[in-house]
Amino acid sequence: MVTIIATGCGAFPGNLPPTFIPEEYLPTAIELTAQALVDEGLIEITPAPQPTSDPDIPTRTPIPTETSAPSNLEGEITPTQTIDLVLDNPEPLTLPDPLPYGEIQIIRPGRLSRVTSPFTIHAYLAPLQSDREENSSYQVSLYGEDGQLLVEYAFTREAGQAGNTHLVQEISFDISGAAESARLEVSSRDSYGRLSSLASTDLILLSEGDPEIKSIQDLYENLIIQQPIPSTLIQGDVLILQGITRFAPGDQLVVELLNREGGLVGSDVLQVTNENLGFGYRPFEGEISFQVGFSSWIRVQVSAKDGKFSGIQHISSVEVLVSP
Repeated sequence: MVTIIATGCGAFPGNLPPTFIPEEYLPTAIELTAQALVDEGLIEITPAPQPTSDPDIPTRTPIPTETSAPSNLEGEITPTQTIDLVLDNPEPLTLPDPLPYGEIQIIRPGRLSRVTSPFTIHAYLAPLQSDREENSSYQVSLYGEDGQLLVEYAFTREAGQAGNTHLVQEISFDISGAAESARLEVSSRDSYGRLSSLASTDLILLSEGDPEIKSIQDLYENLIIQQPIPSTLIQGDVLILQGITRFAPGDQLVVELLNREGGLVGSDVLQVTNENLGFGYRPFEGEISFQVGFSSWIRVQVSAKDGKFSGIQHISSVEVLVSP
């Protein structure tokens, strides 16, 4: 049974808590929900390319699987944890085969949907790497066009809960004008309070009128970190970062390296190239210098920032162990 402890804040007085589906019914529920959205024209799932001899053409796979959880203690490696020492040079950037699904998938409403109050958000939340050992928290936020936080709702996913969670939440809002642009965000934080992933979709809020729900294109992750690999050991003072993205405001990505105390141990801004690898993905890479005095778990956080609404479009991250 998937149990979620949900705690609302002042923006949701009297609202019902989000609906979560028991684990044993989740695969069937996901299939039925997705099919219903397809039938209603609310979602268009991009079909997987047929297998070819070209290794760069991706194919689709089931829902993302969990990976080994990192240790709870700074610098400590537990017997159940696998740490790989990174020595080789990174491979050339190509599309992963298969393309991974997003850790946070906003199914409804799609980008630039016109919504009235209340509207319902549907999202799938993949378990974090640390879910086996620690609780993780999620937040749904709605920002107005001036950056004002209109709605906020937070809940916790308890340690040990397996499989994806289907989030269904009704959101009410109040605007002064007839219409207003907005950004809907769903974000996750690890047990140390660091942002681990964030997905967003831009909406048009209507005070009255007929809503118009746009379809989504696919469920693939929009920002994929290919190097470093989670839970690997990196020695020295430089981290090699590689990945591909469909989000790159100003053709730049912001990289921040955060330890478990929330301290910034390294940062940089990486350029995204114009090379199209397929499906709208473009590569980015760079070397990020960092400073640590002892072995430390750090979260490599890559953000697509555009300065609008909350300022962030998307975040992906991995946690690695670094040693001077």
